Amino acid sequence: MTTAVVTRNLPVLLLYVSSFVLVMWAVTDVARRPRMVMPPARKAGWIIATVLGWLLFGVIGAVIALLYLVGPRRKLNAAATDARGRY
Repeated sequence: MTTAVVTRNLPVLLLYVSSFVLVMWAVTDVARRPRMVMPPARKAGWIIATVLGWLLFGVIGAVIALLYLVGPRRKLNAAATDARGRY
């Protein structure tokens, strides 16, 4: 493989690596949530959607992960912080 081929494909490689990292962050966050906070069926739904989205379509999995990270995750974290009395 020549340097020209690697350089030409570098942006695509960076896109897929960064989307993979984002998906793994979301999956890890969902998986570690307690049952009381997030029901197992909902956990499974988020995990399956993000992993399949990434495996089948690449960046789509990252979009699903972003939807989780900016939506439900923020609400779950805010509820957990309010319950503990800290901000």
